[in-house]
Amino acid sequence: MQRLPAIFVAVLLFSVAVLVRGFDEKEAMAKLMESAESCMGEVGAAQSDLQDLVKKQPASTYEGKCLRACVMKSFGLLNSSGKLDTEAGHEKAKQYTGDDPAKLKLALEIGDTCAGISVPEDHCEAAEAYGACFKSEATKHGLM
Repeated sequence: MQRLPAIFVAVLLFSVAVLVRGFDEKEAMAKLMESAESCMGEVGAAQSDLQDLVKKQPASTYEGKCLRACVMKSFGLLNSSGKLDTEAGHEKAKQYTGDDPAKLKLALEIGDTCAGISVPEDHCEAAEAYGACFKSEATKHGLM
């Protein structure tokens, strides 16, 4: 099955978990892990929260949700208001879809759909809601 890149890298790698064939998945995962490990202490997340993220599972704790928000912020995907930065998301999508216009179109469509949802004011809860949306949209498009 062909997979796309995580629309918004964090979005991307942990929630949506949609990766483009041919892009360096190891490098992207290394960047995600570096960011997540840095965020763990900041938000009080445990190893189990990190494992939920890596396994693309919903966060099982509030700290796990905050871990996702921190990672998304570190990639510039979640702004200071706790909303998706669609411009940054579009740039990440372009970066990871390469020269494939069909993949880019789908990545942008999923990202824009999820950017338009109503999310809680709490940044941690918002990150979890965005992740659920990415996963749902990826599934609808046969990517998961």
